[in-house]
Amino acid sequence: MNNNQLNMFLESDFVLFGAIALLILVLLLKGIKVVPEGRAKIVERLGRRNKTIFPGINIIIPFVDRVKIINETVTTKVRGMSVSLVDNGAMILAEQRMDPDSKLLLAKDNSQINVDPVVYFRITEPAKLVYDVQDFEESFETLIETTLRQEVGKYDGDTIITSRDTLGDALKQGLLEAARNWGIEIRRVEIEDISFDAEVTRSLSDARQEELKRRAELVAKKAEAEQLTLAAEAESKALLLKAEAEAEAVRLTAQADFDAKKLQAEATFLLQSREQEGIAQGYAAIAKSLRENPEAIVALEGLKAQAKIAASLGQSQNALIVPSETAGLFGAIASLAKGYEAIKPATKPTEIGNRVEKPET
Repeated sequence: MNNNQLNMFLESDFVLFGAIALLILVLLLKGIKVVPEGRAKIVERLGRRNKTIFPGINIIIPFVDRVKIINETVTTKVRGMSVSLVDNGAMILAEQRMDPDSKLLLAKDNSQINVDPVVYFRITEPAKLVYDVQDFEESFETLIETTLRQEVGKYDGDTIITSRDTLGDALKQGLLEAARNWGIEIRRVEIEDISFDAEVTRSLSDARQEELKRRAELVAKKAEAEQLTLAAEAESKALLLKAEAEAEAVRLTAQADFDAKKLQAEATFLLQSREQEGIAQGYAAIAKSLRENPEAIVALEGLKAQAKIAASLGQSQNALIVPSETAGLFGAIASLAKGYEAIKPATKPTEIGNRVEKPET
């Protein structure tokens, strides 16, 4: 092989390797796609949607798959203006909100109510939002209004004012099914404002004023009733204390009277006991004297008879007694002396001996 042939062979190999390297480079450029943060892109394969690629490095098949440049109008409404959900051909994944105009709806009692809702959502499946929904902004707003109309119709004008949270939860539940079909996620729903028209607002204000007046009167009456109750309770307690004091005074008086009578009875009983004891001792002395000198009873009975006769004569105003003989008078005196001696206790011999005077020496 000469040099010309060798050079031609080397040149052909170099061209081949260069073509292969170029092809690989092109494949790499076509097959590697980098998606920026907060964005998502749709990959079509042979003209049909295939998958969604998210932030980071993604691999596709060159010349078979292609990244779709989203040119469709996908918008939401914020403060009365349409805001696009597409940025440089990619869907925005950040949380968005739908803030439609306030809706004039009819409540259960046919009162007209202005409801201003706000729905916060996030795109989870961009392909569904691009291919399956026509005019997302209008469709979403119509769905919100329809759901609100159904929910507001369940309340009357008086209770819907206090049902803001309940109404927001019901609206969220009503949007969840449609949100799954559209490839979005409902994060939260808020009711910014609920109001009535001017006439109804004025009527509600008047009713509220009447309600406040009624409550004020009720509070005043309640306070008055409580004051009367406290006064009655104080009077009742005073009467009770007075009755208890009077009862205590009566009890103390009765106790004092009882104690006095008890002391008097005890004194009387003690006096009678002493008297009976003296009588008993007298009878005991008489009995002892009778045992020692039985003849004394005859003299005692004579004394009793003479005492009765003397009492009878003393009661008579015209009677005069003169003894028939002087011996009778002396006999009576002797009888009295004998009776006294019989009753008088006998003197012990020792005592008599002690009282005998000694003869003079």
